[in-house]
Amino acid sequence: MLLKKVTIHKYKSFLTEQTYEVESQITRIVGKNESGKTALLEALAKSNYFEDNADFQFDKDLDYPRSELTKVRTENPRVLTCEYELSDEDVKSVEDVFAEGIISKQRFSVTSYYDNTRTTTGVSTDFGVFKDWLISAFGVGEQGKELIHAATDYPSLVSVVSENNSLPGMNEIKAELEKIKKGANGWTNPLEGYIYKTYISPAIPKLWYFSDYFSLPCRINLSDFAAGKPTGSLSSEEYKIAKALFELSGLQISDIQSESNFEAFKAQLEATSNSITDEMFEYWTTNRNLEIRFEIEHAANNVRYLNIRIYNSKHRVTLPLKNRSKGFLWFFSFLVWFSKIQGDKNSKYILLLDEPGLSLHASAQNDLLRFIDEKLAPEYQVIYTTHSPFMIDSLRLNEVRTVYDTQNPKIGSVVSDAVEEKDSDTLFPLQAALGYTIAQNLYVSPQNLLVEGISDLVYLNHFSTILKDMGKQGLSDDVTIVPVGGADKIATFISLMRGNELSTVCLLDTFTDQGAEVRLKRMVEQKIIADKKILYYHSVIEQTFADIEDLLSKEEYLALYNGAFGTSVQISDLDANKPIMSQLKRLNGNKSFNHYSPANYMAKNIGTLSFSEETIGRFEKLFSMVNSKFD
Repeated sequence: MLLKKVTIHKYKSFLTEQTYEVESQITRIVGKNESGKTALLEALAKSNYFEDNADFQFDKDLDYPRSELTKVRTENPRVLTCEYELSDEDVKSVEDVFAEGIISKQRFSVTSYYDNTRTTTGVSTDFGVFKDWLISAFGVGEQGKELIHAATDYPSLVSVVSENNSLPGMNEIKAELEKIKKGANGWTNPLEGYIYKTYISPAIPKLWYFSDYFSLPCRINLSDFAAGKPTGSLSSEEYKIAKALFELSGLQISDIQSESNFEAFKAQLEATSNSITDEMFEYWTTNRNLEIRFEIEHAANNVRYLNIRIYNSKHRVTLPLKNRSKGFLWFFSFLVWFSKIQGDKNSKYILLLDEPGLSLHASAQNDLLRFIDEKLAPEYQVIYTTHSPFMIDSLRLNEVRTVYDTQNPKIGSVVSDAVEEKDSDTLFPLQAALGYTIAQNLYVSPQNLLVEGISDLVYLNHFSTILKDMGKQGLSDDVTIVPVGGADKIATFISLMRGNELSTVCLLDTFTDQGAEVRLKRMVEQKIIADKKILYYHSVIEQTFADIEDLLSKEEYLALYNGAFGTSVQISDLDANKPIMSQLKRLNGNKSFNHYSPANYMAKNIGTLSFSEETIGRFEKLFSMVNSKFD
């Protein structure tokens, strides 16, 4: 059974009715802080929480919008309506008892009220199929068939059966109808009520909620736990997750009071630890040198404590759990809490994760996202909230719902699909996630040539094609040209691509920015990039200063420049012994011009332009030098 749609009528910051669709696997709720994301999950969790928990019960005084609370003092307003869809297995479980086709509609809705009662609508059965089943199942004769077929509803069916109880099968049908009515527990339509109460309601998924507050404590007073009470130093959430740890181990805490059971107790806790550790480090790639260990501390007055410590095999030291990173503590606590329901095969669950992995590094958030995709989604519906771009899969933006606080006292928070959201701050995590994916996809080759700008890309691609058409050496097909947007960004890009373990060569103009040059030299000194992997245009034409444009003759580049800007600069206006770009800047009133425009003009006029053998030769020499850098 799947949750398909949720309607929040009024709850906390949701002042107007809001409806959002729920995905069959993962629904990602994105919004700013204080936008209403947590309230959205809380309301859903309280509608059918997986355990009896006072914290997950609706309370009108606390949960109804305060500005309107006085209006509903004597009323019992609706909070939430959940629309579910029966699976084929759910339908079959009913058909196996009755007959095929008895369920005529697979969607139904459950509405929760502030007094924590619920009503159900939309359950629909085929009365004709039910009557045919009665006739077949209880051996009704021809006369009985006619009477039953003539009944138009459940009360008239009960009447005709009661009035003709001497006919074959009628007494048995009467008993069946009474059983169904009793099981319907007051429903207007007893058949629909009985089927819902007996088969559908038990299959409705329970809601399981986890937030940053559920952290496993590093030290637990076992005597207090054996007595069934938390210690004063533990919050209620810490007590619950610690209890989940003991339940997971399958032990009664009181077992440790007996010294003879001490080793067995510790052995089973260690088995639990190993199981969780193995599962955790399948997805925790940040540091694989850690092990989770349990130690029993004997204190005064025969009080014993369970200490949870983390052993680092690299440094060969142990530390209390609380001394590890918040991200590690969150991940470990989550797995303990998740294991509480993982072994329950008798119930279905929907997982609600509030800001999961908030304290995790970006790469660890990616591990968590992989855990959700691979481990959770195949078995459970997952709804999680986030404002981190690294918790968004940019290829699945259709799964995103946004929450936005309008700051309007009459509207409050609103929920929408990502494509409908207009608030730029709310959309920022999605934009960042998309930008990150685009940036990652720039590196499509194991071998990458970093150049400063898009104009370098145009010239290099164009002359490489000319050379290859002539049967000469152009740029290797295995090399991808990556424009970085300026010399000042070269060092940053080298670091990024080094992190991706990609082979990198830099092809640069002669430096004019001393800061950029210093940063690059520092990277060479730190062996982040080898000096031999850096190539300058001036080394091709053997001058002290050169840009890529200097590989063309001055006449050839002037033709591109004048064509792009509609100017009429003459060769006589230039000094033949100086680089062309600085001279054109001087002629432009010392104002910079767009270097891409001449390159774009060349790309658009390929058929009408020609280049000298000297220019072709310089580019052939350049490509030979670049290709050799990747050897």
